[in-house]
Amino acid sequence: MREHLKALIALAISVVTLVLILHISNFEISRKILTSLDLRFVLIAFLLQVSFWLLWALRLKVIAKTLGCNLRYRYSLVTTLSSMFFAAITPSSAGGEPVRVKMVGDVCGSYGIASAVVLIERLLDAIFFAISLPILVILAGFYVGLGFKVGSVFSISLFFFVAMLHTLLKKPSRIERLINGLFKFFGRFSRFEDRLEVLREKTLREAMNFRMAMIDVLKSKLNAFFMISLTVFMWILGFLIPSLILLAMHLPPYYLFSITAQVIIVVVSLIPLTPGSSGIAEGTMAYLYSTFVPSTALGVLVTIWRIVTYYTNLLFGFLVSFKVAKS
Repeated sequence: MREHLKALIALAISVVTLVLILHISNFEISRKILTSLDLRFVLIAFLLQVSFWLLWALRLKVIAKTLGCNLRYRYSLVTTLSSMFFAAITPSSAGGEPVRVKMVGDVCGSYGIASAVVLIERLLDAIFFAISLPILVILAGFYVGLGFKVGSVFSISLFFFVAMLHTLLKKPSRIERLINGLFKFFGRFSRFEDRLEVLREKTLREAMNFRMAMIDVLKSKLNAFFMISLTVFMWILGFLIPSLILLAMHLPPYYLFSITAQVIIVVVSLIPLTPGSSGIAEGTMAYLYSTFVPSTALGVLVTIWRIVTYYTNLLFGFLVSFKVAKS
């Protein structure tokens, strides 16, 4: 029931924002644009979203296999879609990672390895965005100030994250001391010392599993190249969706501007304010695209884009999650 409520809240915020954008764009003109849509391009846009899911699932399977965990592709796809539903109803998409850790860990037999799988996914995404954002902003000459501000904050965060990861890989004794210190602190307030000790040993074991999993990935250069290629291809396909919608509206696709705007939108959407960044994503897109798309077309563009990239995640993710929970 709690997940249903979160989904309804996310939908409500998104719908209200879309209605406001459509109102600003002029409902009557938006209606005319909708009636003249070339549905072939809308279908291709939806197929690109499906391809995004399929490639994400393939990347998950490849990362897990690199760490010695053999996931069936069908299970990897179910895991991906289920996590996307929970990501769509939590701020900053934070709910997706625990779902993937749980489902991958159930098969791998180690939540430390599963955590490494999910962390590598996010690290690949972070590297892609940290490199692509400044390059695209320079090439497009588009919102240079905003692009570099967003990119700088993101890159600084990535630097500190990589520094912590480096400490874990090079100096595991520090991690062990940290875990022991935390459990020693909490032990002062707990009556269940035996249970706490078991949990401490399990946490330490999974932390070391996580460390070894990261080392295994870094050793496999061929698999690392394949994972990076999948990441780039996956995101580019997803970022082409607005251009296909523009073509459906009989407008220029603005490929470079659109892809640059999409990268900025994804990074801005990481701000944990609303479930699934509802309202934030729509508003940011309307703001960025208003510089090169006619204002009368903005409402239809943002609405169809959100239906294809967000509402489908909610719908298909919910159906898959419901089937998983039922079984």
